[in-house]
Amino acid sequence: MSKENVEIVRRAFAYWVYGGDRAEADAIFDPNVVLNPTEEGPSYGLDHIRDSYERWASAWEDLQATAEEFIDAGDRVVVRAYFQGRGRGSGLEVDARFYELYTLRGGKIVRQDEFTQLEEALEGAGLSE
Repeated sequence: MSKENVEIVRRAFAYWVYGGDRAEADAIFDPNVVLNPTEEGPSYGLDHIRDSYERWASAWEDLQATAEEFIDAGDRVVVRAYFQGRGRGSGLEVDARFYELYTLRGGKIVRQDEFTQLEEALEGAGLSE
């Protein structure tokens, strides 16, 4: 089912970047999904994750996110993601690459961990570079 998992993660990445409705989120994410970003504590459950993401996204002006690569690891998928934008209040530029590790079960995302180093994400997925 790993090819299907990559497609689910593609849909999830597009959901966060371009937005989507609740029905789409329910089809992609487990209701008890965990989001573990690098710069703040984890969020639990789809509603809390949506709130956290909306708060984070509102802090940026002209934010662009690009999924550069999807690495299939069976029930896990690593995404090499590139972010570029400017802080809404500060004007500070962001030009960063993050590595997102998605864990899936039963055709839904149950966890998303974010890393600053590819090696950490690959290790989390049970892969090595």
